[in-house]
Amino acid sequence: MKYLFFGSLLGIVLLTGCQSLKPPHLSPASTGISAPSFPLDTSSLLPSPLVSPAFEKALFKATMDIRDHHLTGLVFVKKMPDSGCRMVFSNEFGMTYFDVETDNHHFQVNYCFAPLDKKMLWKILKTDFRLLLESGEDQVPDDWFVQDSTNFLACKSRQGTIIRWNVYDPTETILMEVRGKSSFTDLARITYAGYQNGFPSRIKLVNPIIKLEISLSLISFN
Repeated sequence: MKYLFFGSLLGIVLLTGCQSLKPPHLSPASTGISAPSFPLDTSSLLPSPLVSPAFEKALFKATMDIRDHHLTGLVFVKKMPDSGCRMVFSNEFGMTYFDVETDNHHFQVNYCFAPLDKKMLWKILKTDFRLLLESGEDQVPDDWFVQDSTNFLACKSRQGTIIRWNVYDPTETILMEVRGKSSFTDLARITYAGYQNGFPSRIKLVNPIIKLEISLSLISFN
């Protein structure tokens, strides 16, 4: 058992070594300053569409794959009165897979069904879902970059213990991608696509370390 444990740990470390947190093909947006050099109001760049002032709630068709588990159903996300977000994933018959809530300072698992109710797993998922659901109001920007291949704007920042990269399309002032981690096991990549009226119709969250992939397709939004 001891050798199996260390073998698994080594495998995770080797896999992590192949995963880059930093987006590829970046050049400094400017030298010696902490803001981009082209005309853009960076205060309008939100760290997640789910914290937009216009957002109240959204319903998604969802799939979740994590190692040997494949789940399908509906994800409901709602902005809470304290500016936090609540996310509930259930199947089409109403059985809840998990119910989580965050308010930028605390992350809480209100419910989780038995196969996923593992303390170490949720220690990893906490970072992944914070990247997706929190406003990032405690972010401290470090520097700005331009992605050579797309001309997207990338911002490196720190959000408490999380190191994160936000990638924006400056022509439409929309978020395209978030990458973040607080340890070598919770590296996550979130992509946003198919924007309609400023809100993405497709969201994908991937954590390659624990073989997690969550895909969300928008059903309704208001």
